[in-house]
Amino acid sequence: MTLQIPVGDIGTGRRFYATLFGRDPDFAPHDDFLEWRVLPGAELWWQVVAMPGAFRPLTTRVRLRVDDVHAAVRRAESELGVSVAPVTTLPGVVRFTDFDDPWGNHLGFYEDIVPSDEQPEPGGSAHDDRLFETDDGPRG
Repeated sequence: MTLQIPVGDIGTGRRFYATLFGRDPDFAPHDDFLEWRVLPGAELWWQVVAMPGAFRPLTTRVRLRVDDVHAAVRRAESELGVSVAPVTTLPGVVRFTDFDDPWGNHLGFYEDIVPSDEQPEPGGSAHDDRLFETDDGPRG
């Protein structure tokens, strides 16, 4: 499986995503195409591709799993120089946050509060803000 991320400049894209992943690309088959294997031992590749001219960034959001979402926020703000949304929590399930790369591709981080197979069934709708909290308090 692959996920292609369009960028306007491959040099800036390399620096941004190398910082995000904490390492250089695993494969660079072309001058304008870089790949990071995101799951060791699995054929799951994050592809950064320089696009000539105007292009549309990702219209969906991709969140990366982290062990500590608050630490990931601090690192993203200090090392990537991005503005990160307040951390949102679905109590007993997950914490997550969102940010964009320099080209407007929608990214984020999430942290499981308990292992996925042990999470309670919260019920309700993913669009019901009353089920969620931010670091500032209830969303709804």
